Amino acid sequence: MQEQLNLFTHNGLFHADDVFATAMLSLMTHHYHVTRGGDEQLPQDPENWIIYDIGGGELDHHTPESKELNGTHPNTNIPYAACGLVWRKYYKEILEAEDCPEQYVENVYSKLETSLILGIDASDNGFDPLADALSAFPNLTDEQRGSLIHASKTSYTISALIKDFNPSWESDRDPDEAFADAVAFAKDILLNRLDSIMDALDGRDYILQHIDYSADHLMILDQFAPWQGVVTSQSRSNPKAQDLWYVISPALRGGWNIQCVLDNPAERTSYRHALPSEWYGLRGEELSAASGVADARFCHPSGFLAGADSQEGALEMAAIALRK
Repeated sequence: MQEQLNLFTHNGLFHADDVFATAMLSLMTHHYHVTRGGDEQLPQDPENWIIYDIGGGELDHHTPESKELNGTHPNTNIPYAACGLVWRKYYKEILEAEDCPEQYVENVYSKLETSLILGIDASDNGFDPLADALSAFPNLTDEQRGSLIHASKTSYTISALIKDFNPSWESDRDPDEAFADAVAFAKDILLNRLDSIMDALDGRDYILQHIDYSADHLMILDQFAPWQGVVTSQSRSNPKAQDLWYVISPALRGGWNIQCVLDNPAERTSYRHALPSEWYGLRGEELSAASGVADARFCHPSGFLAGADSQEGALEMAAIALRK
């Protein structure tokens, strides 16, 4: 981690791309100083500064030359903005400063790019990914195309949220102070997103290990971790993942859950092996009577999930479901 960084970006109205770029750069250093100014105020000693979203250099995207040089995000037509350019250049230093395990670095790079940065860069460039995709369907009428684009619009995005940090036309607030507040907010979002991605990768390793331990259509976790996506992806090639019907794990609300493995996680009824249908929607004593499991708690109305007070109860429910 560097001791100090001098940062220079444009003044005036700020956007999510320069705000998040600043938040990213702040993670690389113990201390940083941001100057916001116009082209006529660019530092005369650029080697001592990181200059972004202004100045026409490698971290700017406003000149025709820089747009051509920067290109688009991989496998998309989305042009780079300052956020994506800073991430592309400095991600290794940022992740090293955040103690990201070396084996995760490239995975974290791509996951943050697709989950956060693409949307910011697209918005800043006025690029609509859906409108771009619909251009491949020439038989759509203008009305149909317009209707689909309108239906896809969300009312409030991360870019709109950051824009609202700008002082209003009636405000006498210092724009640089507002920018600093927006950066602090963006930094929290960024750190939470990075933690979530790294936690998911840790969880993936944990689930892979327990897939190897699984037997008799059953995987038992001693602590909860997101498992469905890992099982789904592993089922393409891993026979043990293909063989799973149920997963038993501690419930976040207490007790233990038994959950059906789904062939399609988007469809709660794409069971590989359903729980007994006579349990669906029952709770407490009704479920205990129907299942014969004394501490059975509930069964979801769609049947994809059930729970008991104890691990033994959840295992008993699994044994009954396996027999049926």
